[in-house]
Amino acid sequence: MTTIPEPKAMSMCDFGLCPHEDYNTDSHPEQEARKTLMRCSTCKNRFYCSARCQKKDWKEHKWNCSALNATPPTSIEIDDEFRAEKERVVLILKDVAAALKDDKNKLTASMIAPLLEITATLPPRLQYPRPIQDSEKFKFRLPIVTACRLLLISYVSALDDTQKGEFVKFFAGMELPSSFCEMYGPKIAGRPADLSAGEYAMLGQVMPMWVIGEGMRKVEVKKAAEKDGNAVEEGGEKDTEDDGAGSSDKGKAKAAVEEGVEAVDENENEKDGEEWIWLAVMLKRVYNATSR
Repeated sequence: MTTIPEPKAMSMCDFGLCPHEDYNTDSHPEQEARKTLMRCSTCKNRFYCSARCQKKDWKEHKWNCSALNATPPTSIEIDDEFRAEKERVVLILKDVAAALKDDKNKLTASMIAPLLEITATLPPRLQYPRPIQDSEKFKFRLPIVTACRLLLISYVSALDDTQKGEFVKFFAGMELPSSFCEMYGPKIAGRPADLSAGEYAMLGQVMPMWVIGEGMRKVEVKKAAEKDGNAVEEGGEKDTEDDGAGSSDKGKAKAAVEEGVEAVDENENEKDGEEWIWLAVMLKRVYNATSR
């Protein structure tokens, strides 16, 4: 089991109602000890100045907390069954998002009922196993969290080491208020099947920023590759009288550029990452919809 590094230690208590939240340790050196905070023993990413603050914060934090290294990561095979279920879920998200787009002012049961099909026929191994806050009242939370989990498992499984590193960096640069769920990149990339409901819900809201940025980067890479390809082709005409070795090198360069363009084209799915935008629509408009 690969050990995920612990998040960087903080110097302020994360409990929103901490009585010492505005206490300045620099001007009160006698309280220097407060700079060394206790971590949540499970996620290692929530910090407290006292056991009292930790206990009071647990009522909310438990919905956003998941293990960092305490248990082995859940392994879900990306087989034909998984791919078929993921595509089924994506189609449901697409259809519901389209219905919501057609009527931006109204939310009816018939519009969002298809979301319940996400979990209705899902194989047990792909079901989300943890309780979700107020899920009896807000019955669409489970299918939305389940959809996010499947999308993340699929997404991370397709990343190579370089892409995964960039994905992790995206979360490192994210600054969220302490009242928001923490987004820790190494855990998101290393344990995509094991996050809390709160983490999946927050992830679904920020992923559109990542996929849109990635889409723009791919376009730039493709343009650069095509530009280099044209330059190689033009250069080839001028070098027809060069020696055989030089001509061979030009041919290899052109072939490498063409392979790069094809690689970009192969990675461009249906408006790459559009399913994350549909999911974000569900989180904004349906996540807190009641059962009535």
